[in-house]
Amino acid sequence: MKKHALLIANSASMIDHFNKDNIRILQDMGYTISVAANFQEGNSSTAERIRSFASELAAQDIEIIDLPIPRKVTEFNKTFKSIRILKRYMRSHPCQIVHTQTPFGGVVGRLAAKKFRRQDKTKVIYFVHGFHFFHGAGIKNYLLYYNVEKWLSHITDCLITLNQEDYLAAKQRFHHPNVHYVPGVGVDTDVIASLSVDKNDVCRRFGLPTDKKIILTVAELIPRKNVETAIRAFAKSDRDDAVLAICGKGALAESLAQLAQDLQIGDRVFFAGYHTDVLDLYRCADLFLFTSFQEGLSVAVMQAMAAGLPIIASDIRGDRDLLAAEPHTLSKHYLLPVKDVNAYAQKINKILNDPALAQSLGQENQSNCRKYFDISLVHKLMTKIYTDLSV
Repeated sequence: MKKHALLIANSASMIDHFNKDNIRILQDMGYTISVAANFQEGNSSTAERIRSFASELAAQDIEIIDLPIPRKVTEFNKTFKSIRILKRYMRSHPCQIVHTQTPFGGVVGRLAAKKFRRQDKTKVIYFVHGFHFFHGAGIKNYLLYYNVEKWLSHITDCLITLNQEDYLAAKQRFHHPNVHYVPGVGVDTDVIASLSVDKNDVCRRFGLPTDKKIILTVAELIPRKNVETAIRAFAKSDRDDAVLAICGKGALAESLAQLAQDLQIGDRVFFAGYHTDVLDLYRCADLFLFTSFQEGLSVAVMQAMAAGLPIIASDIRGDRDLLAAEPHTLSKHYLLPVKDVNAYAQKINKILNDPALAQSLGQENQSNCRKYFDISLVHKLMTKIYTDLSV
């Protein structure tokens, strides 16, 4: 009988962004694959991209289980319905590996697989994309998420974390016997670094002026990403020679555009929307600005590192792993308090006024990305994890 693996996430875009290499690894190991996620709601990609991704999966004979997984804790009916759908599927399709991720995907996937761990010896993986009881998250998050995650860890065969804070939490507070640190999905540093683009052409495609320095932000336009601080910092920096390009979509798009107008920088802030070719813009940008409240390990920051950009980012877990990967990095001095608009503005001016500094920061970021966060490293680690669970 052929081995079967089921990958579960809250949204299809999570599978698209974070699991395509995992699918390839499992296929190379002889597994058939199925994917369970919400393909209708809660995706950070466009509807067009989700349809295209579904077609790509179908072309590989990967079965899709469309789940009504919610994004809100209070939507219990959708949560329980998702668990029932997964139980039915696992009953008729015995799985050797169930790979879950994201808080809701982890909850429904592990609860659904609980019986099959005993019955079919199914191995359950939970890939943590950032515990929600992170340092500074507040008592409500701690009381809810910590207790749920600790209980679910007992029905998990392998916990994978992508930053050091979460790794230590899983090891020291859950006392889980099989915890791994894997640096996210990694990026192909050499491919990104070698991209050759024409700035005029890229700027025209993204609707940007060709004669300005480009400060780039890539983020979903939701409260957690704190793009408001990036806009306020850009306004405070008072740069007539630069524009702020914001790539991403989300519920706050309209209010953020209004904020730019209110700050009288509407003509210098460009909302480019969601793009699949955003790597081209990284190669044309002069600075990457990332002001998120919470991250696991940001792919956007890794891509900026691979592109050789100087980066200003929030002093939060995940970003610290990336920009302070070594004790004496220059870039660790550009990790800032998450809402300190003045500090961000000062660092923007410091970097844009000093081309030699910008180049040094960019070279250091690219070197550390190749050394610690390249996709080849992640590929080896995930292959070993899957292999060990398959024994």
